[in-house]
Amino acid sequence: MTTEVRTDLEAYRVAIAELPLRAAATREPSGAVVAVSGAGEWWKRAAEALAAGAAAVVVAQPGPAPVTELDALATRAGDTPLVFERALLPSDVVDDLENALTEVPAPSALVVECHSPGATLSSALADALGWARTLGRGSLVHRSGSPSRGHRLALLEAAGGVPVSVVFGTQAGAPQWGRIRLTALGGTLIELEGGDRGIQVTMTDAASRRTLPTRFESPQRLALRRAIEALERGAPTADLADLRRDAALAEAIGR
Repeated sequence: MTTEVRTDLEAYRVAIAELPLRAAATREPSGAVVAVSGAGEWWKRAAEALAAGAAAVVVAQPGPAPVTELDALATRAGDTPLVFERALLPSDVVDDLENALTEVPAPSALVVECHSPGATLSSALADALGWARTLGRGSLVHRSGSPSRGHRLALLEAAGGVPVSVVFGTQAGAPQWGRIRLTALGGTLIELEGGDRGIQVTMTDAASRRTLPTRFESPQRLALRRAIEALERGAPTADLADLRRDAALAEAIGR
């Protein structure tokens, strides 16, 4: 059985073609998965899709959004699945890392570095904090912050009182969606780097050094597939709650 998909985005038209047994293009949003651009006030496009009867909504590379708008969107969406194609936080790599962390002790400290050209700094920072949330095994708490020569520094705390140091700022030479680097210190050293060439995660301990597998599925195909699977399960996703959590923290430390 195929799921109808409504989109004006070329990359998502390609994704539909890559899922011929599961997706079919349609011009009508009602009852369909609707994929919208994450540029500008994307939450309005998502809300319009919901109002038109979309069965699920995919937001491609969502830009910065006020937390109040995310809260309003959550109210409008209810149990309708929302899927976000986050530029630096691909869900398949997150799943791989979460699975790998089940065999690794919690870190003793985390260091987060994030840089972007400027317009996308809030989104890049939110994605970096999403990784810190994953590595820290739970929600993060903002403790303090201060400016430093054009950059900002922040101290957060992860589960169990693990300190999380964050440095972020604008960088003209950074990729469009930013560049991130996270280091988890402890019995197992975890190094994560992300930018325009994807996400690479390396884990090193006394016995070995291993790299998480490279994922080749396009971000658009992944997001569309996840939306279809959410409909098949009949269950909402955690994407909006996660984005709201990361965006609120990015907003707090970016003041």
